[in-house]
Amino acid sequence: MREPQAMQLDSTVWDLNLSALCADDAPRTVRFLTGAVLACGGNVLSRRFDPGDTAAIEFEFLRATCVEMYSLLIAAGLELTAQSHWTMAALCQCTRETLEHTASDPVRVELTIRRLHAGPPSGQPMTPRAA
Repeated sequence: MREPQAMQLDSTVWDLNLSALCADDAPRTVRFLTGAVLACGGNVLSRRFDPGDTAAIEFEFLRATCVEMYSLLIAAGLELTAQSHWTMAALCQCTRETLEHTASDPVRVELTIRRLHAGPPSGQPMTPRAA
Protein backbone atom coordinates (compact mmCIF):
# COMPACT_ATOMS: atom_id res chain seq x y z
CA MET A 1 0.00 0.00 0.00
CA ARG A 2 1.33 3.44 -0.97
CA GLU A 3 1.89 6.10 1.64
CA PRO A 4 -0.06 9.33 1.02
CA GLN A 5 2.14 12.14 -0.22
CA ALA A 6 2.42 15.26 1.85
CA MET A 7 0.41 18.16 0.52
CA GLN A 8 2.68 20.67 -1.18
CA LEU A 9 1.73 24.29 -1.56
CA ASP A 10 3.77 26.73 -3.58
CA SER A 11 5.24 29.58 -1.63
CA THR A 12 3.11 32.55 -2.56
CA VAL A 13 3.95 36.17 -1.99
CA TRP A 14 0.94 38.16 -0.89
CA ASP A 15 1.17 41.73 -2.24
CA LEU A 16 -1.31 43.87 -0.35
CA ASN A 17 -2.25 47.49 -1.06
CA LEU A 18 -3.90 48.92 2.03
CA SER A 19 -5.37 52.36 2.71
CA ALA A 20 -6.12 54.02 6.01
CA LEU A 21 -7.04 57.29 7.67
CA CYS A 22 -5.46 58.55 10.87
CA ALA A 23 -6.40 61.30 13.26
CA ASP A 24 -2.73 62.02 13.95
CA ASP A 25 -0.10 63.39 11.60
CA ALA A 26 0.42 60.79 8.81
CA PRO A 27 4.25 61.07 8.72
CA ARG A 28 4.38 60.66 12.50
CA THR A 29 2.20 57.56 12.22
CA VAL A 30 4.56 56.09 9.59
CA ARG A 31 7.53 56.69 11.89
CA PHE A 32 5.67 54.90 14.71
CA LEU A 33 4.76 52.01 12.40
CA THR A 34 8.40 51.66 11.35
CA GLY A 35 9.44 50.77 14.89
CA ALA A 36 6.39 48.59 15.48
CA VAL A 37 6.90 46.56 12.28
CA LEU A 38 10.57 46.00 13.15
CA ALA A 39 9.65 44.99 16.71
CA CYS A 40 7.27 42.33 15.34
CA GLY A 41 9.96 40.84 13.12
CA GLY A 42 9.04 42.57 9.87
CA ASN A 43 11.23 44.53 7.47
CA VAL A 44 10.54 48.08 6.34
CA LEU A 45 11.31 48.38 2.63
CA SER A 46 10.49 52.05 2.08
CA ARG A 47 8.77 55.08 3.52
CA ARG A 48 7.34 58.03 1.62
CA PHE A 49 6.26 61.37 3.00
CA ASP A 50 4.16 63.25 0.45
CA PRO A 51 3.39 66.95 0.63
CA GLY A 52 0.20 67.58 2.52
CA ASP A 53 -1.36 65.01 4.77
CA THR A 54 -0.34 61.74 3.10
CA ALA A 55 2.43 59.24 3.84
CA ALA A 56 3.14 55.63 2.89
CA ILE A 57 5.12 52.71 4.20
CA GLU A 58 6.05 49.51 2.41
CA PHE A 59 6.97 46.56 4.61
CA GLU A 60 7.08 42.78 4.61
CA PHE A 61 6.65 40.03 7.15
CA LEU A 62 6.13 36.28 7.37
CA ARG A 63 2.56 35.00 7.23
CA ALA A 64 2.97 33.40 10.66
CA THR A 65 2.89 36.92 12.15
CA CYS A 66 -0.08 38.28 10.19
CA VAL A 67 -2.35 38.61 13.26
CA GLU A 68 0.34 40.60 15.08
CA MET A 69 0.79 42.89 12.07
CA TYR A 70 -2.98 43.41 11.72
CA SER A 71 -3.15 44.20 15.44
CA LEU A 72 -0.37 46.77 15.29
CA LEU A 73 -2.13 48.61 12.45
CA ILE A 74 -5.22 48.90 14.64
CA ALA A 75 -3.19 49.74 17.76
CA ALA A 76 -1.52 52.58 15.84
CA GLY A 77 -4.94 54.25 15.63
CA LEU A 78 -5.43 53.69 11.92
CA GLU A 79 -8.91 53.57 10.46
CA LEU A 80 -8.45 51.00 7.72
CA THR A 81 -10.82 51.15 4.77
CA ALA A 82 -13.39 48.37 4.52
CA GLN A 83 -11.41 46.77 1.67
CA SER A 84 -8.22 46.86 3.73
CA HIS A 85 -9.96 45.20 6.69
CA TRP A 86 -11.38 42.54 4.38
CA THR A 87 -7.94 41.89 2.86
CA MET A 88 -6.20 41.53 6.23
CA ALA A 89 -9.01 39.38 7.64
CA ALA A 90 -8.84 37.08 4.59
CA LEU A 91 -5.06 36.78 4.97
CA CYS A 92 -5.34 35.93 8.67
CA GLN A 93 -8.14 33.39 8.14
CA CYS A 94 -6.35 31.68 5.25
CA THR A 95 -3.10 31.61 7.22
CA ARG A 96 -4.81 30.09 10.25
CA GLU A 97 -6.20 27.28 8.13
CA THR A 98 -2.91 26.57 6.32
CA LEU A 99 -0.31 27.65 8.89
CA GLU A 100 1.65 24.41 8.74
CA HIS A 101 2.37 24.93 5.05
CA THR A 102 2.39 28.73 4.72
CA ALA A 103 3.98 30.08 7.93
CA SER A 104 7.18 31.14 6.18
CA ASP A 105 5.53 32.68 3.10
CA PRO A 106 6.32 36.38 2.73
CA VAL A 107 3.68 39.10 2.77
CA ARG A 108 4.44 42.50 1.29
CA VAL A 109 2.28 45.48 2.21
CA GLU A 110 2.09 48.95 0.76
CA LEU A 111 0.08 51.08 3.17
CA THR A 112 -1.04 54.59 2.23
CA ILE A 113 -2.12 56.78 5.13
CA ARG A 114 -4.08 60.01 4.87
CA ARG A 115 -4.81 62.33 7.75
CA LEU A 116 -8.43 62.47 8.78
CA HIS A 117 -9.56 66.08 8.76
CA ALA A 118 -11.84 66.75 11.69
CA GLY A 119 -14.93 68.89 11.44
CA PRO A 120 -15.93 71.45 14.06
CA PRO A 121 -15.60 70.34 17.69
CA SER A 122 -18.63 68.36 18.87
CA GLY A 123 -21.33 70.44 20.47
CA GLN A 124 -20.54 73.52 18.39
CA PRO A 125 -22.86 74.41 15.54
CA MET A 126 -21.47 74.85 12.04
CA THR A 127 -21.28 78.43 10.89
CA PRO A 128 -24.05 79.16 8.37
CA ARG A 129 -23.00 80.43 4.98
CA ALA A 130 -23.90 83.96 4.01
CA ALA A 131 -26.52 84.06 1.27
